[in-house]
Amino acid sequence: MKQIIQAIAVHKKKILIGFVSIIVIIQFFRPERNDGSVSSPNDITVATAMSPEVKGILETSCFDCHSDRTNYPWYTNIQPVGWFLANHVTDGKQEINFSQFNTYSIRRKVKKFHEISEQLEKGEMPLDSYLWIHRDAVLNEGQKKILMDWANKNRMILEKKYPDSVKKNRF
Repeated sequence: MKQIIQAIAVHKKKILIGFVSIIVIIQFFRPERNDGSVSSPNDITVATAMSPEVKGILETSCFDCHSDRTNYPWYTNIQPVGWFLANHVTDGKQEINFSQFNTYSIRRKVKKFHEISEQLEKGEMPLDSYLWIHRDAVLNEGQKKILMDWANKNRMILEKKYPDSVKKNRF
């Protein structure tokens, strides 16, 4: 161990230059941005009835990670932070993509409405790591209730309208 520390001390200038070089080089490898259209017929805000309040909450607290349009803060231009956030958005969109919501089957929509309500109730969404920087995305109990009521109402409407499509759902 002592020899490793001595080797590092002797070569610290080379190590520092190497480290800085790597940081500079990775800045040229940027992830693709999530800059989709503002709204389309498949967007949940178009395809589902919602109050302006629900729409505002979804846009502020959910859409950055769960839609085809992300508002990027300045620090996403610094790698590897940009890579981390791009991966985070990709994962979020795989779970639910509000920009593509109307392309989902009835059964999947019902399941997603249930999951929205369930995750809000458990405090699992929005993620704590997102809220550390996006303080405006923190949901108070009233906002959570508004979203849960909206999700539950839409789930029940679909279940009633399409009972054969959703009867196999087990939450």
